[in-house]
Amino acid sequence: MEIGGPDALKRHGLSVVEGRTIKGALLYERPAFIFDPRRVKDCAVGAFTLVNGLMTTSMYRCRVGRYGQIGESVILGPPEHPQDWFSNHPFAFTRPNELPSMYEQPEFERLAPDGSEAVHYAAGVPSVTTIGHEAYIGAGAFVSRGVTIGDGAVVGARAVVTRDVPPYSIVFGSPACVRRLRFSENIVERMMKLEWWRYDLAPHKHRVDFSRVEHTLAYFEEAAADGRLATLQPDAYRVTPLDGGRFRIERVDEPLYDAAA
Repeated sequence: MEIGGPDALKRHGLSVVEGRTIKGALLYERPAFIFDPRRVKDCAVGAFTLVNGLMTTSMYRCRVGRYGQIGESVILGPPEHPQDWFSNHPFAFTRPNELPSMYEQPEFERLAPDGSEAVHYAAGVPSVTTIGHEAYIGAGAFVSRGVTIGDGAVVGARAVVTRDVPPYSIVFGSPACVRRLRFSENIVERMMKLEWWRYDLAPHKHRVDFSRVEHTLAYFEEAAADGRLATLQPDAYRVTPLDGGRFRIERVDEPLYDAAA
């Protein structure tokens, strides 16, 4: 375990500006680029993930695969308010530990649930939003809590996603709809079988041209069959913010995504 600031995070493979917007715990595989979005609360991100939303993007209880790409002004998995309760105001369904700054006001604290209620709304709400490996979330997109964005999928700019998105599909609109696949069905099937994000691609970068889909895919399929692809096993860490812009950095024993993931 280590305690330090942004420079310590960088030494452990996490690039941030100041890291002030990390809330709760952040699990990550190195390397990861989290460019100080507005809020990252209780999330996990795989190796080579890019979150390029300086003070705009918000992520709540998200699990992002390897090579994930999150653009500016994106909202992923935000808390939802119950629309069929007597009131949809947070006083009716939250707890002081969930919104401590609100309950600092004595009037709010007096109204706050004290934990004796039989029903707690958050307990019945899907808690994790999943962004698949190499999925791309365009600028201004909104993804509802509990939704799964499939591996390799693309969510267009300003899309409103309220249901699961199939792998390698392109969706946009409000509500978002599948417009087409990124590749032919055959290529998608081969991509999903290969799961290239499980491997260390660096030793092969001069042997392929990533702009040529079928050629590169065939190369890696052959390399995998011949046992020439080494499994990617990045170091993983848990980061917890402390006072004064410091963080507790703890090594996690296993990668977030193992060889069978």
